[in-house]
Order: sequence, then C-alpha cells, then structure tokens
Amino acid sequence: MTTDEKIMQGCIALAKKGAGYVSPNPLVGCIIINNGEIIGEGYHEKYGEPHAEANAIEDAKKKGHSLVGAKLYVNLEPCSHFGKRPPCADLIVSEKIGEVFIGMQDPYKEVNGKGIEKLEQAGIKVTSGILEKECRELNKFFITYVTEERPYVTLKIAQSIDGAIALNNGKSKYITNKTSREFVHRMRSEYDAVLIGKNTAKMDNPDLNVREVEGRNPLRIVIDKNLKLPKDLKIFCDNDKDKTYVITNDKEGENLIRIKNKISSKKILKKLYEMKINSIIVEGGAHLFSQFLEDELFDDVYFFIAPKIIGTGLSPFNNFKIKSLDKVKNLKFEYQKNLDNDILLYYKNLCSQE
Repeated sequence: MTTDEKIMQGCIALAKKGAGYVSPNPLVGCIIINNGEIIGEGYHEKYGEPHAEANAIEDAKKKGHSLVGAKLYVNLEPCSHFGKRPPCADLIVSEKIGEVFIGMQDPYKEVNGKGIEKLEQAGIKVTSGILEKECRELNKFFITYVTEERPYVTLKIAQSIDGAIALNNGKSKYITNKTSREFVHRMRSEYDAVLIGKNTAKMDNPDLNVREVEGRNPLRIVIDKNLKLPKDLKIFCDNDKDKTYVITNDKEGENLIRIKNKISSKKILKKLYEMKINSIIVEGGAHLFSQFLEDELFDDVYFFIAPKIIGTGLSPFNNFKIKSLDKVKNLKFEYQKNLDNDILLYYKNLCSQE
C-alpha cells in the first residue's frame, strides 16, 4: 500500500465517525499533511454542520500550522456549490493549499467533477481515484440516493439453518443469538430507518432500536394499510414514539405516510426519498421481503443463520413464486462471519451492481 493510500485509509476511518448523523449527506473525512506531518484532521460530524475539509482546516489553524502548499486528502471530491455550507473547493483555494488527493468523484449532479475543475483552474494539483473502491463502498447509501433517487435498501433476514424466519404461527423471537442481535443494532445505528410489515409488528412487538449498543436510534416505519395495529405496541409507546411512521392508505396526518391504492416497494421508496431518508433496513416479514425481491429494489442482503432446525415454518421469500429457473434472483457473495455459533452471510444484489 502506498503512502497516499494509507492516508486515504485514515480519511475513511475518520469519515465513519459520522455514520448515522450526516444523512442524507455523504460520509467524509479529511487529513492535511505538510512537510510529511499531519497538521489537521476533520470529518463531517452532523448534517448541516461544517464539512470535513472545513473542520480539518480549522484544526490545523488552531494548532498554529500554515496551510500554504500543504497536501489535503479527502475521500470524496470537495463540493463546489452553495448548500447549507459554502463550497469546500473555494475554501481550499483561499487557503493556498498546494495539492489535493481525492478518493472518488462526487456523483451528485451539483458537483460531479466541478469541484476538481475549480481546484485545477486555481493551479492546484489534483490526484483522484485513490482507494476508489473502498470510498464507493463507504458512501454506497449516498451514491444510491443521488443517482437513483431512492434510499439504499438492505434486507436483514434472521433464520434457522433450514431456512425458516418464523414458526407457522408467525412467532420468531428470537431465532438468532445475542451476538447477532448486537451486530444488527450496530447496523441500525448507521441506517436512517427500519421498515417492517404489519404482521411482524403484531407478532413480535419489536423495539427496533439500538439498545444493545451505543448509537442513535433509526426511524421506525411500519406498514399498516388500514391503521388496525394495536396502539400499545412498543414502537407507539416508548420514548422514541415520535420517530415511528406508519405507511397507510387510510388518511394523512402526523407521522402518517399516505400511499394511495396498492402499497408497493416502489411507492414506499419514493415517499422515503422525499423525506430525505437515504438508507433503510427491511426487517420483515416474508411478504415485504418477497416484494422487494420481486421488484429488484434492494441492494444487499444480510442472512443471520442460527444453528437451529425449525421444520415447517415460514420462508423469508414465501410469497416469491417462479415457474422456471431462468427467473431466479442472483446474488453476489461478499463475505461470511462467525457470530458466536450463528453465521452471517452477506450478499449484494447483482442487478443493483450493474
């Protein structure tokens, strides 16, 4: 690994500190080097607050360092437009930084190369594409949000080794172990929202929070077409009840997301995009999993597999029906992980990667 790549790894590590707090903005970390020494570091800490480059520049100034001729490393192209903050590209130029190293170009249409162009026009040398694959993975939520105009969708499936997510009576609490649940809670802390169907809400009465780890709780979204769910469910009664939204045909109102006629995955994602939600975990049940699979509106799948045999139970894709093998949905294996006797299998949707 080159020195530039090692420093970019540091930018990625810094950027991850903002996970769960900057959405729908991207995760960005920045490191400034002068005379071979790190003089400033920063990351985008919270939506609406200063960007990574501004924080790193401020950090260097507080320490009394000169920025003239320094090298600035950042995992995403500096912005070139006015949003909630002034353009970072203008700030870099004004501080007379000599060279900029970028992980990936910003796919957002308001930037998309314009930041690099502005830096180069000011005489700053720009090198881009450093650890680009890792930088794209870091900001997969943001990339999907700005290029496809929908949230990034993860299917999270907890199942027995023989492929059941619940008993025939619908009960599923808990199939997997505490270590798996802690992993899921860490995931929730980084996603904007968790989505479940009516039956999952009714049968499991889940909390859908991050109580097993430190972090912020996601929004909780439940589909309840006719508003028939009991009002004493945890998601309607706990301290985060204001972060619970209901998708319904019934009416409009506070914390209600109205979708007329059939509630489809495409309509759900359109509504969530309009709410500036850039990532969701779909946590059940079988009808919802099947719908997102059928519509090819998911990006990856986490299978948490417990070494338990249930026998006749509910399949995660029980409602997905095909009549020939050429209609199967293909996944791309990424990795597996041992979770204290449970196994995590992680796959990406091949179609979403094309």
